[in-house]
Amino acid sequence: MSPNFRRRRQRTKTKPAYEARDVSPRIILSWTSALFIGVGLSILIAFGILRRVEPAAQSSLTNTQTQERNGPRLEVSPSADRHALQLEAQSRLQGYGWNDRAAQTAHIPIDRAMAILAARGWPDQDNGEAVKR
Repeated sequence: MSPNFRRRRQRTKTKPAYEARDVSPRIILSWTSALFIGVGLSILIAFGILRRVEPAAQSSLTNTQTQERNGPRLEVSPSADRHALQLEAQSRLQGYGWNDRAAQTAHIPIDRAMAILAARGWPDQDNGEAVKR
C-alpha cells in the first residue's frame, strides 16, 4: 500500500462526519436549551405577576362588566336614531334657546347670527371691539 492511501484511510477514521471548523453541536444544544428555559421562566414570571395584579383589578366593578351582565345596548333602528339626531341638530341651528341659563348664554339661529356679524363686523379678540371689513 502506498503511503498516501494509508494517510487518507487514517484521516477518514479519525475525522468526524461534520466539518471541524463549524460550531460544536454541544454548543448549539446548550444555547437552544438555555433559550427554551429562558422563555419558560419568562412565562412563569408573567403568570406570577398577573396573579398578583388581577385580584385588585377584579375587585372594582367596571362599566363594561355591568354592561356584560345586563347585555349589550343594541341600536334597534339606526336610521331612525340618525334621523332624530339630525332633527335635534337642525332645531338647535335654526332655533332660539339657552345654552346656560345661569350664565345667561343663549344660542340663536345661524342665519340671524350671520346677519348680525355682517352688519356689525367680526369682533376683535384683543379689545372686544367689532372690526368692520
